[in-house]
Amino acid sequence: MTGRSATEKEAILMLPPRLSGAVSRTLAFHSGRLCEIRLRVGGPFTVTVDGNEFRTGAVCSSDDVEYVIRSLTGNSLYSHAETIREGYICSAGGIRAGICGKAVTRDGRIDTVTSVSSLNVRIPHRVPGASERVFKLISKLSPPFGVLIYSKPGVGKTTLLRELIPLLSTGDGARRLSVVDTRFELAAGLDCGDLLADFLSGYPREKGIEIATRTLSPELIVCDEISSRSDAEAILTAASSGVSVIASCHGTTLSEIKRKQPVASLIFAGAFDLFVGLSGRDPDGSGYLLDVDVKAAS
Repeated sequence: MTGRSATEKEAILMLPPRLSGAVSRTLAFHSGRLCEIRLRVGGPFTVTVDGNEFRTGAVCSSDDVEYVIRSLTGNSLYSHAETIREGYICSAGGIRAGICGKAVTRDGRIDTVTSVSSLNVRIPHRVPGASERVFKLISKLSPPFGVLIYSKPGVGKTTLLRELIPLLSTGDGARRLSVVDTRFELAAGLDCGDLLADFLSGYPREKGIEIATRTLSPELIVCDEISSRSDAEAILTAASSGVSVIASCHGTTLSEIKRKQPVASLIFAGAFDLFVGLSGRDPDGSGYLLDVDVKAAS
């Protein structure tokens, strides 16, 4: 595992020895960042390296999946019950695994998840410099302002937000940040002790935004993946209180996002001043390919 980041090594060590060996052998032939590890009971065990998925030659068992779940939770399934119902587990180091299994429902709500059949382990990476161009665009805005970052899944919205946090909360122009880190991903790999930022980790997004606005007196709130009407209402409340908000959502184009609730309601309410679409990474890895609109909703 020479040359691998700390989080890559942590993810590999979460696997049973048989599977960690399969990963190491596969990575010996494919250079690049280890981004995902996928376990499927009775199916192929694969790894994704810089967007390319490779079969390792191993086949996963239910015992393998159980082993990884216990590694992720530190043998404390109970403490992760809420996020498991939401479809994921996150380790203390910010490694997140999506869960697929059998949902047991009660009154239309997921009560628990049993018979887990697959896991998608996602490894966060620091990419210093990736958000420099977006930071320069934000620096030209007069507060309060709103910024919406959008792309299809897997392009790098969370990575870009993570790299923006230290740029926004350090240096001569540092702003007081409240980071609503619902899925424990935005703080992954950051030296949070050096930042002028407060992290609300694991809070439901709308509740975290509400608490930050009401009690922490932030100049700027950062959150990931707007997904519900209550998220949108919390962002509108923050904006109307004079707090700038940087948020992200899934979507390929701005015209598509304008047709999808709940984000559409925020756009037409004037909550955002800058719209940044991500379409991929520059070939040299220095940043993202951007599609930028300023006040596109007006």
